[in-house]
Amino acid sequence: MSSLVPESDMLGDVQADLGASDSTGADAGASSSVRVIDRTMRILRVLADSTDSMTLTELSQRVDLHKSTVLRFLKTLEKGGFVAAGHNGKGWRPGPVFLDIRSRSIARHDLAGLARPLMEEACSQTGETVQLAILPDTSVVYLAKVEPLDPPLKLNTQIGARRPIHCTALGKAIAAYRDPAEVDAILKEAGMPAFTARTLTSGEALHQALGKVRADGFAVDDREYNDLVSCVAAPIRNGEGTVVAALSISSLGQTASSPRFAELIAVARDTAARIGELLGWHSQASR
Repeated sequence: MSSLVPESDMLGDVQADLGASDSTGADAGASSSVRVIDRTMRILRVLADSTDSMTLTELSQRVDLHKSTVLRFLKTLEKGGFVAAGHNGKGWRPGPVFLDIRSRSIARHDLAGLARPLMEEACSQTGETVQLAILPDTSVVYLAKVEPLDPPLKLNTQIGARRPIHCTALGKAIAAYRDPAEVDAILKEAGMPAFTARTLTSGEALHQALGKVRADGFAVDDREYNDLVSCVAAPIRNGEGTVVAALSISSLGQTASSPRFAELIAVARDTAARIGELLGWHSQASR
């Protein structure tokens, strides 16, 4: 490890150097800016890779910087929500803004590509349509879809299409792990229109269903959106354990109580858990 020498204020050198009028000053300013960005990324990367909060000493040693320098970076990052104090105020961990950006990036850009091989495997294994979705606001958005070569009936969903949370297995599989107040806010804005005679149309009924999702580890749409289609969905967790998406398997003409549907539940849960492992989720609890 190289000798640790305190650095001046995180942005002070950058501001001073960028104010220089000659080319040497400009070059120094650019170099200082790059140095600040590099050290910021090193700190965030180490915190993101840690399974627990890190003390200032541990973090200083990992990034090879003096503790006073690391602390100044942390204080600035904390103001922006990129880092936060650990549990009981001890140590440091990734903050809510950093986790939100990371989760959204994975969900929107990387998740579909990571999940597709496993979705194709599940489709081949079951002969049913497999779909992937996220819940970015008040409705689920489809990210990926894999269909059998000759399905008896094509599902009318496209990548980017939206569906409500109250009558879809995908929506319930994600909403079950959101704050109840957030779910109520979604229902207040989106409503709970009935699509079939089996659609849940009250907040109380939905919250009861979401409680069952949490207990069972999967969600069911038993002909609640389409009279002909039943669907099972399982949540997908990222490295922090946050549910960032869900995977579903849809079947035509099956009821949720049929032996065939039980097989789909097992495949959906296993596939979702394996996708979660690709995102860094190593708990076996979701299996």
